[in-house]
Amino acid sequence: MANCHDLFNKFHEEITLNSDKKEYLRTSRDAIRDKIRKYFKDTKKVKAPKFHGQGSYMMGTTVNPLDGEYDIDDGIYLQHLDENDDSNWPTPATMHNWVMEAVKDHTSTPPVDKNTCVRVIYKNNYHVDLPIYAMKNDVPQHAHKSKGWSASDPRAFIDWFRGQLTNKGEQFRRLIKYFKAWADYQNQGASTKMPSGMIFTVLVADHFYGSDNRDDEALVGTAKNILDNLEDSFSIKTPVVPYDDLLDGWSETRKNNFLNKLKNLCNKGNEALELEDDEKEQASLKWQELLGDRYPKYDPPKKENDSAKVTTEPAGLWKYDGRSA
Repeated sequence: MANCHDLFNKFHEEITLNSDKKEYLRTSRDAIRDKIRKYFKDTKKVKAPKFHGQGSYMMGTTVNPLDGEYDIDDGIYLQHLDENDDSNWPTPATMHNWVMEAVKDHTSTPPVDKNTCVRVIYKNNYHVDLPIYAMKNDVPQHAHKSKGWSASDPRAFIDWFRGQLTNKGEQFRRLIKYFKAWADYQNQGASTKMPSGMIFTVLVADHFYGSDNRDDEALVGTAKNILDNLEDSFSIKTPVVPYDDLLDGWSETRKNNFLNKLKNLCNKGNEALELEDDEKEQASLKWQELLGDRYPKYDPPKKENDSAKVTTEPAGLWKYDGRSA
């Protein structure tokens, strides 16, 4: 069996944010936090909000995207609203407007007011998403512009993830990144998008297949578990509030596209696993078909040509070659 674990280690390094990019994101996040705190205190004369990081950055599952644009999610937790009575809360749109005002001149590109968050865009191919929350009976309420205030607890999701990581080990985190990088590669030029990082995080947790020192086996085993379960029931629930179905509302086209790509991952991945040790180069090419050229091609060590002999005879010296004239 062709063991490609070492190649997956190299692939993991290639898709993982380096320390410089992490520092850029952290610095940008902190500068935005300072600006929003100042706006709430000095302009609106209310208690400054608190902040809590969320998403892939906090879980260490961010991957370098092929389009070059990566992001960070930083939750804004309002502190000036009554936690016991939401009858006088402003609309989510009003709170979005406040945050938009706070960050409007922060970068040369104007911020974007989305339904789920305010997005601050940096020209170095990254952005900071700012979802807004208020607390009600110790449960965060997300300010969604079209859906209103609704229960959602990304802090609990981070805690859940850390528990999964403790139980399953670092291979769990790596697998999430492999699936996200696979989906990113499959998305190139496609009209139907693959699942989000959050969906892959829950799918890998629920259907994790561990394999000691073999990330290639773990990826194929986990993909097969996911496929088997989704073919039986195309549903995946968030493990924390609001406990909703992350695949609800998917069209048949999007569903079938994802399932077909999962089948291809299982089939080609299994073909790579079944190759012999001396066929590792072919195995790496199969993985490249699935993951792109960021996955390294295996170059077998060069073999010495035992038949090659060094001659000490001077050039042009005639010798008998066993043939008749």
